[in-house]
Amino acid sequence: MAERTEREVLHHLVETCRDGERGFRAAADYVQDPSLRTLFLELADQRQKFAQDLVPHLNRLGGAPDWAGTTAGAIHRGWMNLKAHVPGHSDHAIVVEAARGEHAALGAYDEALHGMLPPTVSSLIEVQREDIQQSKERISAFDHAA
Repeated sequence: MAERTEREVLHHLVETCRDGERGFRAAADYVQDPSLRTLFLELADQRQKFAQDLVPHLNRLGGAPDWAGTTAGAIHRGWMNLKAHVPGHSDHAIVVEAARGEHAALGAYDEALHGMLPPTVSSLIEVQREDIQQSKERISAFDHAA
């Protein structure tokens, strides 16, 4: 597999963050627990900020963010929507999907960190990756507490 350019890597991370933002906003709409709804909205805001922080680096390289998101993100949100509308659904199904989305985001960040990126971008991506890891742990802890 050919190594992706810095612009392609950053574009993918921006798309990943936008997918995460949309996914968490959708998840917040689907859950019943107010504290879980608050968590999902907080994480949606976080992903929006992550994308905003990455866009200047992408622009510097001549890239333009695509706000449409990825096909995988759209499928993930559709699956969450389907689970939310199954009679007798529980918040657990949405939490499991949110954790799965975080796992995918971590994969995208890990892939980016294994590429050749300038130190200023790498340090930003490392910080964001750590925050995503913490978010995944918060979601998992919520699921285990329920």
